[in-house]
Amino acid sequence: MVANIVFTDRAECQYCYKCISKCPVKAIRVRNNHADIIQKLCILCGNCIKVCPKKARHIRNDIENVKDLIKKGEKVIVSLAPSFVSEFYNVTAGQLIAALKKLGVYAVSETAIGADLVSRDIAEDIKKARSKSNGQKLFLSSACSAVVLYIKRYAPDFVPYLNDRASPLVAHSLLLRKLYGKNISIVFIGPCAAKKREADQMKEISTALTFEELHQWFDEENIIPEEIKDAENEDFIPFRAAKGALYPVDGGMFTSINNYMRKKGDKNFLFLNFSGINNVAGLLKRKIDPADFHAPLFIQLLACQGGCINGACTTHLHSAIAMNERLLSYADGPKEYLTDDEIPEKIKLAGTITAKEVPPAHYSGAEIRSALATIEKSSDNDHINCSMCGYDSCVSFAKALIDKRAEKTMCSTYLRNMARRKANALINSTPSGVVIVDKDLTIIECNRNFARLLGKEEEELYDLADQFKGLKLNKFVDFTDYFEEALEGNTSDNFSYDIHLNKKILHLTTYVIEKGEVVAGTLDDITRPTSLRSNTVQRARKIIEKNVVAVQKIAFLLGENAAETEAVLNSIIESYSVKEVNK
Repeated sequence: MVANIVFTDRAECQYCYKCISKCPVKAIRVRNNHADIIQKLCILCGNCIKVCPKKARHIRNDIENVKDLIKKGEKVIVSLAPSFVSEFYNVTAGQLIAALKKLGVYAVSETAIGADLVSRDIAEDIKKARSKSNGQKLFLSSACSAVVLYIKRYAPDFVPYLNDRASPLVAHSLLLRKLYGKNISIVFIGPCAAKKREADQMKEISTALTFEELHQWFDEENIIPEEIKDAENEDFIPFRAAKGALYPVDGGMFTSINNYMRKKGDKNFLFLNFSGINNVAGLLKRKIDPADFHAPLFIQLLACQGGCINGACTTHLHSAIAMNERLLSYADGPKEYLTDDEIPEKIKLAGTITAKEVPPAHYSGAEIRSALATIEKSSDNDHINCSMCGYDSCVSFAKALIDKRAEKTMCSTYLRNMARRKANALINSTPSGVVIVDKDLTIIECNRNFARLLGKEEEELYDLADQFKGLKLNKFVDFTDYFEEALEGNTSDNFSYDIHLNKKILHLTTYVIEKGEVVAGTLDDITRPTSLRSNTVQRARKIIEKNVVAVQKIAFLLGENAAETEAVLNSIIESYSVKEVNK
C-alpha cells in the first residue's frame, strides 16, 4: 500500500475552493469547509500546492528517512534532478555537491544521465517504427510521473502509447546500482511531489526529497551552499550528463533524442510538446487513431507549465526567463550524448509506475436535477456557472454533491439566498421598524413594522409596493439626513436620535453595514407604554453605569447619600421590570 503524500492543514484551509478549480481531476473532498485530498484519485501534479493562498497543502516530509539511512551506515547516493541549476541559482554544482556531502551522503549523480539513457532507447524505438509500415506511430513520454498517473487513471485509451522505457529516475537508479552495487541507497532530490510516489513503488529508489525539503535540511544544519569554498574538485559521479539535462524544459526531450538520432545517422523526427497538466488533459480528452499518422510522432508531456523548473516543490524565486537561461547554459556543453565507453553494457529499461484506472462516473438526469434542487437551481436559467465553487459548471458541482465531495454552502448563490432569507426572517420578526438603504437612499429591505410606524396609509401601501423595495426613502420620511450622515461617515457605526412624527416620538438608531454604501435604521415608538417602561429601565441602568465611578470617587463626601441614590435607581428598575414581567 502506497503511503499518502499530500496533506491538508485543516486549521489553515477554510472557505476557499481555489484548489478545486485548479485540480484537473477534482480529487478533492470538502467537509465542514475544509478541502481534503482524495488520495486514490490524486495524480500529484502539485497544482493544489502551488495555488493555495494559505499554504495549507503540505507534502510528506521524508528527511528523517534519509537521516536514518545515513545513521545506519548506508552508502547513500543522491540522484539530483537537472532543475537544480535553476533552483540553486547562485550555487555551483561543486558547491551543492559539497553541501550534500556535509549532510552525510556518499556521492551525488545527475538524474539527467538516466534521461540520456532513455533518449538513446527512444531514438532506437523511433528508428525501428520508421522501418516498418505498420510500426508504432505515437509515442508519449513517461518521464513525468504525474502525467503517467493521469494517463493510467483517466485516459486509459492512451496507455498503449506510453513510452515503456522507464523514467529517467528509474533508468539512472539502474545504472548506479550496476556501477556501485545493489546495496547502495539511492535518494532522489528534485522539484516534484509525484516522484515520492515513484520512490514508494519502485524498488530501485530508496526515497525522494523535494527541493523544499533540501532547503529545510540545509537550514537545520546551518549549511549555506553558496558560501562553501574550495569546491572546485567536487563533481558528479560517474560522469556528467549530456543533453538529458534539458528534460526539465519545454522541448528538451526533442534535443536530447534528436542527438542520438543523428548519432545513428538518422534524420529528425516529428515532435510535439505540451506542458501544464490541464493542457495535457485537454490533449488526451478525445480518442485518436495513430494508424492514420504519416510518420511516428513523439510527444513530450510535462505536468508543470513550462516544465519541471516550475515544479510545485520549488521556491519560484526567479523569473521563468532567468531559470530557463540558466538551465540552457548549463546544458550547453561539448557533450551531445553519452558514448559507448561511458556505458559499456546496455541496461534494459522498462516499466513505469502503476495506477488503477478510475472509471468514469455516470449520473442520471433525475439525480442531477435532484442535486441541483437542493441548491435552489430548478431551471437552466438558475445555472450561472460562476465557478466560485471550484467547478466549471453548476451541473459539475451537482455531480460532486452526489458523490459527497462537495457541500451545498460552496455555492455562492445558494449561500447568498440562504443569508437573505435568514436576514429577512430576522427583520420581519423584530418588533422594531427596520429599513436598509443604499448610498442613493434607495430602500433595499424593510419590514411591515417600519411601514406601520409611519402611518396607516404607508402600511396599506407596503404590500402593494413590493415592500417598498427600490423606492426612495425620502418618499416616506423627512429625516433622511440622519442616514446621509451615516453614509458620509460623519457619525459612528451606530447613533441614536429621537424624532417627532404623527404625535409620536420615534427612537431612530442608524447602523453602518458597509461604510459609504449601505446603512440600516431601526425605529421604535417610545411613546407606547411598554416602550416607556423599557426605555425608563434602560435609561436608569445607563445612569447607574455612568455615575458608578463618580459615586466611588466622592463616596467620602456623600456618605450614605450615595448608597441611597443607587438604591432609589435600582428600585425604579426593579419596579418597572416586575411590571413588564407581569404584563
